Amino acid sequence: MYRIAVCFIFALGCLACQNLQTEGEIPIKMPETQPTFIVQPGDLLRIVVWQKPDLTQEVMVRPDGKMRLLLLGEITAKGKTLAQIHQEISNDLKKYIQQPVVEIYLLNPNSGVYLFGEIARSGVISPRQNITLLEALILSGGFTPYADKSKIIVIRRVPGKEIRYRFDLGAYLSGEDIEQNIYLQPGDMVYVPTVPF
Repeated sequence: MYRIAVCFIFALGCLACQNLQTEGEIPIKMPETQPTFIVQPGDLLRIVVWQKPDLTQEVMVRPDGKMRLLLLGEITAKGKTLAQIHQEISNDLKKYIQQPVVEIYLLNPNSGVYLFGEIARSGVISPRQNITLLEALILSGGFTPYADKSKIIVIRRVPGKEIRYRFDLGAYLSGEDIEQNIYLQPGDMVYVPTVPF
């Protein structure tokens, strides 16, 4: 009797699945790969040297882009990735330690993401991890009634130039162009313009 009841419930579930309506298929393709974090002044890093607790430390990158490490002295961190800093510290430690094992953690990035324009809560958000543009807009509380959601702009500054990305929320939600929902980088500015009257 128990088996008959289970089979009956399973059959009902299959029938219900067949009656579900969909809005069409959207190809599964993630947005661009997450950006590599570039260290900037004010970032707080934790340097761990395995089995050498006396060399483990938390250090902030100074305004001049450098940081002072135990045993190694000053190294330049600004403009480098965590992997590059890891490689540099590992190589320098080889002068003092055989086969050093180093780990680097970003404890607190200095730069946030700036949102302004027709946003419910303009200002800076400081996500703990990389987030997409849409996630940042949600965290900001959404839009004002006058927001032009088809012409959102992301402004990104890189050495020597400024890059601008356009985001059309309607097109993204309809599945036309899901790649425009890029991952944001620290220091990015997101502008939501006003609907033209």
